[in-house]
Amino acid sequence: MGFRNFTTYLSKNSAAFGSVSDHFTNKDFLFWFSGFTDAEGNFLVTIDRKYVKLRFKISLHIDDIEVLYTIKSNLGFGRVVEEYNRNSCSFIVEDFLSISKLCDIFNHYPLHTSKKLDFISFYEVSLIKSTNKVLSEVDINKIVSIKNTMNSKREVFTYGISESQITINPNWFVGFIEGEGTFGIKTGSSLYFQVAQKNTSLDCLNAITKFLLDLSSNAAIHKDPYNKILPINVTNTINIRTSVVSLAIANTDALFYYLLPYLDSSKFYSRKAIDLKLWRMALLLKVYGYYYTVEGKNLFLDISEILNKRYSTNSSVSDINNVIKNITEKFNDIMQKDSPFDVKLNQRHTENVRKYSIANKSDSSKVVYIYDGNKMVHGSPFASFSMAHKALGLNPSSNTCNRYIDTNRLYKSKYIFTSKPIDRASRD
Repeated sequence: MGFRNFTTYLSKNSAAFGSVSDHFTNKDFLFWFSGFTDAEGNFLVTIDRKYVKLRFKISLHIDDIEVLYTIKSNLGFGRVVEEYNRNSCSFIVEDFLSISKLCDIFNHYPLHTSKKLDFISFYEVSLIKSTNKVLSEVDINKIVSIKNTMNSKREVFTYGISESQITINPNWFVGFIEGEGTFGIKTGSSLYFQVAQKNTSLDCLNAITKFLLDLSSNAAIHKDPYNKILPINVTNTINIRTSVVSLAIANTDALFYYLLPYLDSSKFYSRKAIDLKLWRMALLLKVYGYYYTVEGKNLFLDISEILNKRYSTNSSVSDINNVIKNITEKFNDIMQKDSPFDVKLNQRHTENVRKYSIANKSDSSKVVYIYDGNKMVHGSPFASFSMAHKALGLNPSSNTCNRYIDTNRLYKSKYIFTSKPIDRASRD
């Protein structure tokens, strides 16, 4: 069934399920749920002879089970299944009355990715079931035909709708972020925000891009005639092997002045909020200039090492909750100190870095000592960062020295970078 035919079909049959307003009042949550479903939900149809079963399912890591109970509580139907032996959990809806309520939600709070097409097929099957107490051979064959074009079997992705007709609700986007978003730190120093989706959802991705661009055009700071902060720039890349398109924002100013206010005003329901909390701390360390101090840089690196490793099954981090607690305490202590940068001036981050570098420039040239255990790497000390990078086989323009020098942290679990000989540093 095409999209336009579906909308006509919907208008004729929506009375069969009643109105969503009869069951729910929290519109913000329903928009969030729609976005989260676009990211994590699945619409399934199974057929056993003449018995047709509809099932909606969201499966997550066991650590995220609370968000499934939150969904169940807000919707008032469905069940949560725990599979601790697989470290997974699921929210499942399969009784027909609840399926009817679920369909009503998505008819009023629409999906935007290619998952919308699976919902349309799912809903069409539900209407066939609701209007036929006993399914005929024709009904079964029609349902089989629909089922064979859903999910991984879908080959046609025709919406009959353009991105200009897709309106990204802020709460929908938060739900989508909680499933498909990443708050990241690249190479231990550069922050970025990213969402990803298959290229079969290009209209949705274009609408998301517009939503993100509008964050800067609608920001109060953009109306300041003396504002020097550039608008958001959204980059997109595609993985040829997986056909996944990634949208990213990587400019420090855009993340702080435009994206962060939106995120701070939004309600997160899953443990993605932990990633946001850590990423937010790292962003503030960078923006306010604490990152450019030894103490701030060390904390930034602490954050980068555990970011997106919040799950209890991640063997690389032990007692993650205690680690996060310690990081938060250190962050709060640092933020009590005078910030190296004056953010109130609304100057670009690069300009603040330039001024700070000039004010703290040393008369002595940059010297880098690299130690492998108790021995200096051949060629140490190096007269520049680029020479040190070359000695390790790195790109001369790498940021490695800048990240690790005088932090007493191991690079690749092996090398230590210092600006003084270790024996002299120990005496100081």
